[in-house]
Amino acid sequence: MRIRTTKPPTTIARRSLLPHAFTGAICLAAGASATAQSSVQIFGTLDMNVTWSKSGGASVKSLDQGGNIFPSRLGFRGTEDLGGGLAASFWLEMALLPDTGEIQGTGFHRRSTLSLSHNSFGELRLGRDYTPTFWNISQFSPFGTVGVGGSANIVEGWPFGLGGARTLARANNSVGYFLPKGLGGFYGQAMYALPEDQEGSRYRGARLGWTNGTIDVAAAYGVTPVGTTDYRVASIGGTYDFGVAKLYANYYRQKADTDKQVNALLGVSVPVGPGVIKASVARSNRSGPGLDGDDATQYAVGYVHYLSKRTALYGTYSYIRNRGNAAYVVSDSSPAGVPGAGSRGLQFGISHNF
Repeated sequence: MRIRTTKPPTTIARRSLLPHAFTGAICLAAGASATAQSSVQIFGTLDMNVTWSKSGGASVKSLDQGGNIFPSRLGFRGTEDLGGGLAASFWLEMALLPDTGEIQGTGFHRRSTLSLSHNSFGELRLGRDYTPTFWNISQFSPFGTVGVGGSANIVEGWPFGLGGARTLARANNSVGYFLPKGLGGFYGQAMYALPEDQEGSRYRGARLGWTNGTIDVAAAYGVTPVGTTDYRVASIGGTYDFGVAKLYANYYRQKADTDKQVNALLGVSVPVGPGVIKASVARSNRSGPGLDGDDATQYAVGYVHYLSKRTALYGTYSYIRNRGNAAYVVSDSSPAGVPGAGSRGLQFGISHNF
């Protein structure tokens, strides 16, 4: 019996098959994506401005990359619909220095999370993320935490905290839970962060809020063990939108051993045509051995003119009045702070989201 063999395809034949195989692979991938209903987005912000700032008797002009409306950033995020109300998602976000084209910090240090969420049961989120006690400082200020008018300018130890803590704004190795939507306006977040042998990185905290579109109020509390003591943060704040104006208020307290700081802010934003006028007054009070009287007050006013939903021009002026040995400054690019001397700054810039 003769066994008939089949010759392997010639080079020409193999080349003719490649396009069909490649097309088939694309179709299979597209089909799989459609079935899973996945989406991946590239997003970010480029926010740059010319800043003039003065501290004590020294002044400086700079092309500032720290942002004013949003920090400059680049990120990747995606969601996969797993069916039945269940979804998996990821978020990777890094900070940019657009004035030099460099990456600020190490990798995706702004946020690096993986989540599993359900419409009825909420979201479980793992990784490096914002702490519950961060949000009231950011959301309940018309200038947020960035720029010469940012509320973080007179927060001691920003973005880490007092007494060696590292959890004021973000926490590594965190396990977080977010309440689902549809709870009558209530929202909330709880977080526990593992230290992994890094002092000041263990964190436990929670935030609970309520909103109806016009009113938004929230309270938060967090604790980080540092050595033999605890770093504690508590805050409450809110906004009220009258339509013709939006009011902001927040109260924030951080304490480590005998070192204590209490901050309070009042602010307003007023829509004017294609833009918005913003203003705020923030007060910082330090207390503790050798710290009594090291207080500061920040005044800020600004205007944002929206050219589109993604692009805006802005200008902001801010002045910090320091008392005692307080030496806060309006910008990272400002001259070094002088104890008891004021710091002021003026920014004009452009912000673009993509």
